[in-house]
Amino acid sequence: MSPMKTWQKIVTTSFALTTAAFALACGPDDPPDTSPDLFRVAVSGLAGGSLLSVYGDARTGRAYLAGGYVGVDPSRLEGRPAGRLLVYRSPGSFLTVCTADAVLWWTAPVDGVAWAAGERGRVVRYREGEGCEVVPTGLNLPEGEPTFWGFTQAGNDTWFVGGSALPTGPKGVLVRYDGSTFTRVEVPPEARDVNLYKISSRSNGELVVVGERGVSFRLRGGVATMVPTGLTGADSRLFTVSCHGDDCWAVGGQNTGVALRGETVTLPDTTREFRWQPRNFTEARGWNGVWFADADNAFLVGVGGQTMHTDGFRSFMARSLTPATLHGVGGWARPDGTSTVALAVGGELDTADTTQRAVILLRGDDSAAFTVDGTPFVPSGELRRSLGGAGQ
Repeated sequence: MSPMKTWQKIVTTSFALTTAAFALACGPDDPPDTSPDLFRVAVSGLAGGSLLSVYGDARTGRAYLAGGYVGVDPSRLEGRPAGRLLVYRSPGSFLTVCTADAVLWWTAPVDGVAWAAGERGRVVRYREGEGCEVVPTGLNLPEGEPTFWGFTQAGNDTWFVGGSALPTGPKGVLVRYDGSTFTRVEVPPEARDVNLYKISSRSNGELVVVGERGVSFRLRGGVATMVPTGLTGADSRLFTVSCHGDDCWAVGGQNTGVALRGETVTLPDTTREFRWQPRNFTEARGWNGVWFADADNAFLVGVGGQTMHTDGFRSFMARSLTPATLHGVGGWARPDGTSTVALAVGGELDTADTTQRAVILLRGDDSAAFTVDGTPFVPSGELRRSLGGAGQ
């Protein structure tokens, strides 16, 4: 491998291999890889508010992107939709397929169909060829309408987590949807007065929830168990969790990036327990999104266009290609390991008016141009071929 340039940062964990060992692992026969970027900027300056989350479907070669006008007073929208859902069709095409009267913070599949949820308790469902529909929840929380910041399907149930940006709004929101009825579920006392931001499912059917004040708990068979994170202070918020198999990553922070690796460990009495362990990435600011592409590869995104790839031992933080905040990352990795398509999305989250714009970064699509609803965008950035992780 060629020597790292000044903007290429190899960031190590406490148990990481040395940089020299990393270079040796690449092997003398590897082609040189001097390109700097994990992603290319596919779309920049897209009107209509920020994009906040994304997930991909390897079977169809499509991805779904959700977002909207974050923090913008609805009275200033003048008829514009507050939220939207886009579909990415590889290669090179994005199309708006849903609009909503509230910002959509998360998108994920439910029974193989794209769903999105967000502010004002809104839940929408998109079916190819049939369009969008609002899914009524029937919820009437005494504190007011919740914001659903995340959800995931586990078996026949779909679990939503949320809260409210308002100090008097609902907190500690956990809702179960069994296919017909939405029901609020009690959370542990430590989680009752905090916002719950994301939820993910491990291979054993256990759910992992993260939120404010470093709160994290496991949910299995209707029983919730707190999982200590060791996080305290102003930078203790955990925004996103992503699991693959029994392992998980959780990220957050604001001024300082917070990253935790969750693994099952065997205790001296031979019992097995899920625990969070901190991963320290030098110079990292706040992380907003993480995606476990497969067992050996995770992507992290955050403030100031910050992006990183890690295999858990070695990590590569690329230069920032945009000053915008990156809020979500997702995509698909084919089971045979032949390709990974990853999208990082975000926007001008600090611009609380109708000029707020979105950005889409993309890996795995070398199109010369991208279109959004027919409008062309010219990509920028020089893609790094190797992720630098195991098996890449």
